[in-house]
Amino acid sequence: MKKFIFGCILMLCGIIGGTGWLVASASIVQGGAWSTVLNVFDFGDPECYIIILFYAIAIIGTVIAVKKTKEK
Repeated sequence: MKKFIFGCILMLCGIIGGTGWLVASASIVQGGAWSTVLNVFDFGDPECYIIILFYAIAIIGTVIAVKKTKEK
């Protein structure tokens, strides 16, 4: 039960953190520029790797939670 709750917390924190960082980095627009979510995923920018890390944490949390529900 503890690992299931841990997996759910990881999943929630990863989704909230990744989405928050994605929205924050997409909303930083210079004058006259158009910003889309796809422009955030420029692999030369370190923010891209932080967002991917948050979503990887969410995926790991999902795998842990699903494993624990299938175990019993």
